[in-house]
Amino acid sequence: MEKKKFKLAVPDTLVLITIMIAVMCVLTWVIPAGSFEKDGSKIIAGTFQITESNPATLWDFFNSFGAGMSKGASTIFLSLIIGGAFGVLIDTGTIHAMLHAVVRMTKGNYVTILACVSILMSLFGALGVGLNVQLAFAPIMVLLCTQLGLDGILVGATCYMAANIGFTASPINPLTVVLGQNIAEITPMSGILERAVCWVLFTGFMVWYIIHYANKIKKDPSKSFSGIYESIGEEDVSIENELKPMHIVNMLLLIATFAFYCYGSFTQNWQLGQLMTCMMILGIGAGIVGGMTPNQIASSFAAGAKTMTYTALMVGFASGINVIMSDANIIHSVIYYMCIPLAKLSSTVAAVGMFIVNFIFNFFVSSGSGQCYIVMPIMAPMADLLGVSRQVAVSAYQFGDGLCNFLLPHAGLMVGTLGIAKVSFSKWLKFIVPFVIVIACISSGFLVVMSLMGWS
Repeated sequence: MEKKKFKLAVPDTLVLITIMIAVMCVLTWVIPAGSFEKDGSKIIAGTFQITESNPATLWDFFNSFGAGMSKGASTIFLSLIIGGAFGVLIDTGTIHAMLHAVVRMTKGNYVTILACVSILMSLFGALGVGLNVQLAFAPIMVLLCTQLGLDGILVGATCYMAANIGFTASPINPLTVVLGQNIAEITPMSGILERAVCWVLFTGFMVWYIIHYANKIKKDPSKSFSGIYESIGEEDVSIENELKPMHIVNMLLLIATFAFYCYGSFTQNWQLGQLMTCMMILGIGAGIVGGMTPNQIASSFAAGAKTMTYTALMVGFASGINVIMSDANIIHSVIYYMCIPLAKLSSTVAAVGMFIVNFIFNFFVSSGSGQCYIVMPIMAPMADLLGVSRQVAVSAYQFGDGLCNFLLPHAGLMVGTLGIAKVSFSKWLKFIVPFVIVIACISSGFLVVMSLMGWS
C-alpha cells in the first residue's frame, strides 16, 4: 500500500487571522496594560504608565468575531458596494470594450499594447478594484499574447503585476489609503498629489520593466521564463467588443465619480459613508447608461458584491484583533515596546523600519483592508512617538502591504492569474523578485524624502 506523502499547506488567511486572535488573547495575560496621555487624537511621548490589567477570556475570543464585524462594518459595506458597482460596470461591457479599442488603435503593436493595458490596469488598481478586474481580463490577455508571440509571464505582468502596483502606490484607494487615513484621523484623500507622483514613478518603472522583458524574448524566445505561447490552447475567448457611445459615457461616469468624491473629501470632509453613496450612483448610473433593466442591474450588483465577500470577512476578523487589544488595554503597551528599538533611529530611518514591519506582517495577513485594521491603530500613534507624520505611516503600511503580495504563494488573485496564464509560481518569482527589490528601494526613498519634507 502506497503511503501518502505529507504536504505542507499554507493555512487560509481567515485561519491565520483566527490564530492571531487566539495568540493575542494569550498575550493579554503576558503584556501589561498601559496607556499614554493624549492631546486630542495624538499620544504624548514620555507619558506611558502601567494600568490595571484586563486579560481576555475564552468568551472574549469568540465574542471578538462579532464585535470585529461591528467595528469594521463601514468598510465591510463599502467593499460590498464597490464590488457591486464594478460588477454592473463590467457587465455593461465597458471595460472590455475600452481594452479592445486600445488593441485596435495600436494596430497590434505589442509595445504599445502592453504599455496601454498595463497603465489601464494600474489605474484600476489605484481605484481599488483592479485586482478583481484583471482576473476577468487575464483570459483575453492569453489570447492577445498568443497572437503577438509572447509568453504567460507577460499575461501575469500586464494583469496582476500592473493592477497590484497601482493598488500599492494608489493616491485614492478607498480600501487602503482612505481607510488608513480614516483610522489615523487625517483628512481622506489628503496627500493626493504626493502619492500621485509616487504612482507615476511606480507605474513608469513597471511599464519599462515589462517592455524590456518583452523585447528580450522577442529577440531571443529561449530567454522566456515560461515559454512562448505556440497556440491558443483551451481558451475560448473573443476580444471582439465594439466600443459604443454608452461605453465612453460609462468611463466618463467612472472618472467623474472619483473626481466628485475627491472634491467632497477636500471641501466637505467626506468619509467612507459618502464614498458608498458615490459607488451606488456609479453602479446604478452605469446600468442605466448600459441599457440594463432593474433586474439585470440588481443581478450584476449582487454578483459583483459576492466577489468581495471574502474581503469583507477578512476585515471583520482582522478588526477582532483590535477589539481584543482595546478591551485588554494593551494597544498603548504594544506601541511603547515596539518603539523602544525604533526610537534609537532617526525619524527617516524609522519610517523605513515601519515599511519593513508592514512588509513582513503581510505574509500573515494579505488583505489590504484587513491588515489596515490591525496595524494602523498601532502605526498611527507610533508615528507620533517616533516623529514620523501620519501620512508617512499610511504610505509605509500601503507599500509594505502591496509589495509583499507579489511574493505570496497563497495570494489567491495572483495564483489565479498565473493559473490562467499557465505559469508556475517558481517561474513567476524569477521575473518578479528583481522588480520588487527595485520598487522597495523606490518606496524607501519616497518615505525618506517625505519624512525630511515634513509631509503632513
